[in-house]
Amino acid sequence: MDEEPTPGTTPRPTPMGWAQAAIAVNSVLQLSIPMLLKLELNDHEPLYIDFRHHAFAWSTPLTSFPADAVLLGLQTQPIELDAPLLFDLPGQDLDGLLWLIGTNSFSGARASWLASDDRYKLTRWPNLTQHIHSMRQMHMIAMLGNAYLSSSELAAMAGVEEPDAQRLINALSLMRILAQSTEVPAAVVAEQPVAKRESLFARLRAKLGR
Repeated sequence: MDEEPTPGTTPRPTPMGWAQAAIAVNSVLQLSIPMLLKLELNDHEPLYIDFRHHAFAWSTPLTSFPADAVLLGLQTQPIELDAPLLFDLPGQDLDGLLWLIGTNSFSGARASWLASDDRYKLTRWPNLTQHIHSMRQMHMIAMLGNAYLSSSELAAMAGVEEPDAQRLINALSLMRILAQSTEVPAAVVAEQPVAKRESLFARLRAKLGR
């Protein structure tokens, strides 16, 4: 039975589509036991994730990712580490899928597992050769590699709308490559000098081996 909202409050909307999938994935990633996850989507074959191997199998290519897909159901199942494989390895690396799920969830609002007063910084560089990303997103990733930033600070420094910055933070958080902190003071928001921006991009290109 649905819980009645407290008088004077606005009930939180029920997650739909990729937001619901993102919540499920984030919950599984916090568990200490190996799990399998099956997502059933409208007009698509089921999506299988084997968290033991950080891999997934799906007949839909990520280049045709259905941003408006409706999630019809999901199933989670604990599994032994040495249990038979769900699909042939190596499968597809999970980071590319998590990036797309994260950027297409919550309509640009803060992911449900993130706190409103947190700031974020990269703990490792993502493998951008496996992601579908824009140069503006690369710019924001480089900024998060150098300082703890909130979504509003990141948006102001990158010259983007806050929902675009929040989508990126949601995705990197789902990939579990962001450190969170409430202790770091607010960043000084100012446009970076051209030399500084070029330095950030040079470091990012070096990480990608380009």
